[in-house]
Amino acid sequence: MTLPPASPALRRSCLACAAAIVFLLFYLGAKPIAVNLFPEPWDKLAHFIVYGAIAALLAVGSARSRPLLLIAFVSAIGAIDEWHQLYLPGRSADVNDWLMDFAAAIVAVSLIEWLRARGAASAAADARGG
Repeated sequence: MTLPPASPALRRSCLACAAAIVFLLFYLGAKPIAVNLFPEPWDKLAHFIVYGAIAALLAVGSARSRPLLLIAFVSAIGAIDEWHQLYLPGRSADVNDWLMDFAAAIVAVSLIEWLRARGAASAAADARGG
């Protein structure tokens, strides 16, 4: 599988979806239903999936932006989310949750970059005729 260059419409859609997920993360995370929504250890899997999705959407939407900057940005969102939870009844901050957010960002951005590189190599090989 390779990742072709994203169209401007796809990039805008990915950025809008990432923004919507972040908004809902903070909005719904402040609701009582969020308390113990995912029990241990499944909360770590939820963090990995959500923050991996945010990172992947931002990586596609940013059109070859700096991968380390994307990882740092997603990690900062995770840190702010954990800080936010300190002030919510029934919620608590957990450095392990943030570490899972960070790991998800690394994996997702690395995967997108690998798929892009693979696609570029494939396109170059096709252009050379072989």
